[in-house]
Amino acid sequence: MAGIYDTHTHLNDEVYLQMDTTSGDLIKSAQQAGVSMLNVVGYDVKSSKIALRYASVYPNVYAIIGIHPNEAQYFTSQALDAITEMTSGNNVVAIGEIGLDYSRTNKFKEEQKAIFIAQIKIALDRDLPVVLHVKDVKDQIQAYQDSLEILDQYKVKNAVIHSWEGNEQFAEEFLNRGYYLSFSGMITYPENEVLATIVQKMSLNQLLIETDAPYNSPIPFEGKVNYPRLAPIIVKKIAKLKKLDSDDIISATRKNGERIFRIK
Repeated sequence: MAGIYDTHTHLNDEVYLQMDTTSGDLIKSAQQAGVSMLNVVGYDVKSSKIALRYASVYPNVYAIIGIHPNEAQYFTSQALDAITEMTSGNNVVAIGEIGLDYSRTNKFKEEQKAIFIAQIKIALDRDLPVVLHVKDVKDQIQAYQDSLEILDQYKVKNAVIHSWEGNEQFAEEFLNRGYYLSFSGMITYPENEVLATIVQKMSLNQLLIETDAPYNSPIPFEGKVNYPRLAPIIVKKIAKLKKLDSDDIISATRKNGERIFRIK
């Protein structure tokens, strides 16, 4: 199995920085497992700078830079200026991960919306796609509704919703706008029947795969630190759901990733 594009990793996460391993080791083990391309995704200014550095040093590694919605309460104009400045760096392919997350608290909704909109404006100005984090309390949909309203208001055409965990209705809403849905190790959990149904029904042309490492480890590694080298497990699960060969999933999702992130 080779040629996998892991479109969402956090090799810049403190989990890895505190371990007895290096970014080079993580990338090498991923390559040996069949991952030939990967995105390192920022969630604040520091992690975005690290993503940028990795993308400058390692071949076939790309940076996505931005401020996560759960960092909204710490947002400053200086942080926004730093993200804007970083867009001119090598191999920056998107602004992210940005969006709305109401799953932890309702206290900072307006702050989240403000930083979401500010970063959308950067993406539009720099002609970059956005990578979205959208999450709500179980069975609640406000974060999805609010995200769509903002995306429509600013006429965003190029977007990826990473580690999709919403319902079928909103999957259809995002897909109808031409956006991409990305699936992590959560697709391997038996209780996530809704995700399996969405993957089965949706077009392969709008599907991406990701590990979201070090989070969302696939079965049988749930609850443990995740790694990009585990991406083949996600490929196999999606191939089974789509009733296709793993190579077909790898080829299609890599082409999708190259298209949305404009990698030649």
